[in-house]
Amino acid sequence: MQSGNADLWPVGLALVDDSGKVVEINAAGEEILGGSGPSLLEGLWGAPSMLGETGPACGPGWSTGWIEVSGTPLELAYRMQPSDGRHAVVFHDVTARRQRERRAAAVARTAARVASERSLPATLNALAREILQADGLAGVQVLTNGYSEDKLHMLGMAGFPSARSNSFHSLLMECRELGADLRMLDVFESGKPVVIPHRYAAIMSNPAWQPLHELHRYPEWDAFASIPINVRQNTIGILNVFVKPGKEIDDEAVDFLSSMADQAGLAIDYASLLEEERAAAHREERQRLARDLHDSVVQQIFSMGMLTQTLTVLLDGDNVAAGDPRARSITEELGTITGSVLKDLRGLVAQLRPSAIEGVGLHGGLTKLAATTHRQTGVKFELHLGPGLDDIDGELGEDLYHVAAEAVHNAVKHSPADLLDVRCAVEGGRIVLTVRDNGGPHGHDLTAATAAQEGHGLGFMRQRIERWQGSFEVGRSFGNVGTVVHASVPFMVDNRFQEEE
Repeated sequence: MQSGNADLWPVGLALVDDSGKVVEINAAGEEILGGSGPSLLEGLWGAPSMLGETGPACGPGWSTGWIEVSGTPLELAYRMQPSDGRHAVVFHDVTARRQRERRAAAVARTAARVASERSLPATLNALAREILQADGLAGVQVLTNGYSEDKLHMLGMAGFPSARSNSFHSLLMECRELGADLRMLDVFESGKPVVIPHRYAAIMSNPAWQPLHELHRYPEWDAFASIPINVRQNTIGILNVFVKPGKEIDDEAVDFLSSMADQAGLAIDYASLLEEERAAAHREERQRLARDLHDSVVQQIFSMGMLTQTLTVLLDGDNVAAGDPRARSITEELGTITGSVLKDLRGLVAQLRPSAIEGVGLHGGLTKLAATTHRQTGVKFELHLGPGLDDIDGELGEDLYHVAAEAVHNAVKHSPADLLDVRCAVEGGRIVLTVRDNGGPHGHDLTAATAAQEGHGLGFMRQRIERWQGSFEVGRSFGNVGTVVHASVPFMVDNRFQEEE
């Protein structure tokens, strides 16, 4: 290789001897290596045996590999050919181009998943993994307050351990109480990205961040960025990224992260629209049933009223004997109409409030409740459902289901719980329902301390259970850091007594 001509080439050129050592390199090659020395190239092709005429590093095709220049990973494309008993190597830096390709592929794969995936946590977890792999980051978090405005839910995460992901909001609030500077929350107010270099050292050395040290300590990172997730000009979440040491977040990286945040917003908005469509369909159905109720029942009630007035006149008259056949006939007809009206009313009212357990029983209803809540919030469930629950339906099954649903809703909305244990079984002639959460010391307090100010939700739960002559209690669980809701009702209840109330 004639160094004068080689220095005119815009790509790196090098000569390698039979031992795999670089013996010559041009100026462009030295510039690519940042003055760190040509020996860095030798890690691309490995042992000298790889330099044979038929070795994988030789031939017309291009290969790629990674080296580290001054602590910064660099991806090189190179091609090697035999030349006068040695090997000539052409190489150039493809780090930025390959990164752009990975970013474009990540956006495309995420867009396809948003369109097809039914589970919001599954979509956002996949999105976090795509970002992690495309940009070589240490960690990614996707947070949204879409489920409850006063609490951030971590519905997507990659890089960090997931064990305490659902406790993130409460731990973050502890940090704020200790005086930590929560820059990520500024994104909600400004709607603009926040990029902070060397954030790891500042957080790990600050006692105010101690509640989150365990979650963010490993893997080690350096810079931090928080990108707004916007839906229709409203910020409904944030995308947090944690950058490996030696890497920076430039304008191109912010553009990529903003594109992925847009995909996250689409996924959250899509899930919200699906729920709105379901709610609208239910409202429309209830309105239709209300019209049917009016048309089918009002006329019968009117007839019943007229017959009742006639019966009253007959029974109060002076000439009516106690055994008058007309009175008996009208009374029987009145009873028939009354029974028909009650039957219609019960049927239509039951449809007016669509059953959560119809066709699946209490077992299927509780299973669906756990799956739906996990899909929307990421909270994990442990279900322990005994045999025989499939046969529990009707009003008793509905009441037990709604007690469980209210307990789950309270845990998700008002506590940092990341695990709910739901148990329901027939034991000793009674149906026993228990919902426990590991809500932590800042969880919702539904114990005796708040009994005097019992809210509507807790009050309705108690009424549903006491309606069936059952018992209802709320206390502490999981080492006195969570909440347990316990309900027990007799398995056999006198339904005639309930109908008379």
